[in-house]
Amino acid sequence: MPAHFRFIMTIVTVFHVRLAKDIKMVGDIVVPTQTRNNRPLSTLKDSGWTFVPNVTELSVREFTATYRDSMRPVLLRGGCSAWTACQLWSPQYFEKVAGSVTVPVKTLSDSEINVSSWKLSEYARFVKESQPCEDGDSTSIPTATPYCHDIPLLGLIESLAEDCQPFPADFLSPSYRRHWWRYSQFFMGPEGAVTPLHFDTLLSHNLFFQIFGAKQFTILPPSQIIHCGRRGWRWFDVDPEQPDYVRFPEYKGTTPAVITVNAGDILYMPPGTLHHVRSLSTSISFAIDFHTKQSVLDALSQSNEGMPDEVIYYNAIAALSAIGGISESITFPLYSPYLSYIS
Repeated sequence: MPAHFRFIMTIVTVFHVRLAKDIKMVGDIVVPTQTRNNRPLSTLKDSGWTFVPNVTELSVREFTATYRDSMRPVLLRGGCSAWTACQLWSPQYFEKVAGSVTVPVKTLSDSEINVSSWKLSEYARFVKESQPCEDGDSTSIPTATPYCHDIPLLGLIESLAEDCQPFPADFLSPSYRRHWWRYSQFFMGPEGAVTPLHFDTLLSHNLFFQIFGAKQFTILPPSQIIHCGRRGWRWFDVDPEQPDYVRFPEYKGTTPAVITVNAGDILYMPPGTLHHVRSLSTSISFAIDFHTKQSVLDALSQSNEGMPDEVIYYNAIAALSAIGGISESITFPLYSPYLSYIS
């Protein structure tokens, strides 16, 4: 057995036993306890990009070589615009087809994540009834808006995947392709819903699909983490829309890219990319976090940099698939709690 595979199996064994350590309950949702971590993250692979290319065509070969393996973001305009989902999905649609499903709804503030349980029909009605500010300035809408955020809805209602064809499964690593919808995380929210600056917790690749409405992304490469007021494992105190240069003078030296992702667009972000996201209108989207052999090894190399135990565990499970070739029938039941993991 190769040394790296023995190492991964050891991590899985140890952390499967320890996974329940240092977590608390919020309502009926499990939320990991965060510890403060002010250290900079060790340097990840970072191409030093300062902007996001816009393309209208993208082959698998070009995506893999020019963007994914080169750690460069890219926006594929209209990449999923032909999907039935882009014609059908709306708050009214989900009220009808999935209204009885109970989902966790997050309210994200500057320092915490509060979670409550809603029927999806109730949340869809909330979104429909939500209105922007009277002055029309969406940036003045409070961050603390109830947000259906990071929900494995397509895995719960697998028929929704039929609305997302032809799906570019070859953009993903092989172990994610057959049942790609199981790995997706769904978002629905009103205009003004905000996810503060953060990076994806597993340090994985992110393929993001905007289905309804539009979002504004402010993104920075991982090399600029040290300028953004890191809090906990993956959150940052800088507000890129209204940066406080008194608290964070180093932020003046960053080079954020601001892009609008419209319905039908696909956005790719490399591991460790910092991103702040604002819904410019009522919005529906989903994303897939996925690992390659290289990215999961890079992620596990950060295990001593304040990475939570749960994250080490889920990365080790991903490594069993990406590196060890272990069957999805074995790994997915172990990995699936990550899709509801709140960090």
